[in-house]
Amino acid sequence: MTVTHTEAFVEYLRRGTPIRLSLKQAGITDQYVWRTLRDERVRPSHRMNGGRVFSWSDPPATGHPGEDYNCRCEAVPFVAGETEFGFHEFTTSLASSYDRWINRDFVRHYYNGGGRAVALLEIGHLREIAEQYAYGDGAEGAFRRLADQIANEARASGAGSLSYDFGAPYDFGDIAFSHGDGVVRGIFIGRVDDRGAMLRISGETIFEFRDIFEDPLDVGIEAGGTPYPITGNWTARFSAEVMKDAGRSEYGGVGGR
Repeated sequence: MTVTHTEAFVEYLRRGTPIRLSLKQAGITDQYVWRTLRDERVRPSHRMNGGRVFSWSDPPATGHPGEDYNCRCEAVPFVAGETEFGFHEFTTSLASSYDRWINRDFVRHYYNGGGRAVALLEIGHLREIAEQYAYGDGAEGAFRRLADQIANEARASGAGSLSYDFGAPYDFGDIAFSHGDGVVRGIFIGRVDDRGAMLRISGETIFEFRDIFEDPLDVGIEAGGTPYPITGNWTARFSAEVMKDAGRSEYGGVGGR
């Protein structure tokens, strides 16, 4: 009887040490890829884990898939060169030493700031904006959708250097009413390596945020102050291995969710 990778991995968890050597020889370790259902019910903290490789012996802060109450996420046994993964990881520090602005601070600057631009770091909103964009937007977060887009660009370009630019407006009103819609634009710069049936993708993405504060009363008219730009930027490293065949892939293909 042929034992599948999954069956062998389950046996590994049940019995432990006695079969670890044979699993290692088969290319299987105690690692797994965290997969989510990519819908609005997924916790933001679990979206952050999505596509990453973890070890059963070294759980993430959230615990393993299925351990949180009502968690529907899946742990897919990781086999090097066979199992897809893909994730963004912030490379810019999102910490802020500044006091966080609230709505009255935005209004005060509108009347007294003379139109001076302010940065997200300056007003204490950089982390919230970056994480809302990455993990909170829509049903799955922009990072997961961007992984699909980069994967498709990699398939189209093949091995070698790769760049991909993008941009769209997003609703950041849950962070502060004064934000409303803001535009996030960016560019991914990296490379693609041919790994047989798979493509290895690595590189960094630069993100730029821009908004204009111009209507403090939300009535569609300027109320005697001076509109001003709100800007910000951050970077994230992207790492992935995806199937060349989009129809078999979790990333960007018709077979993905």
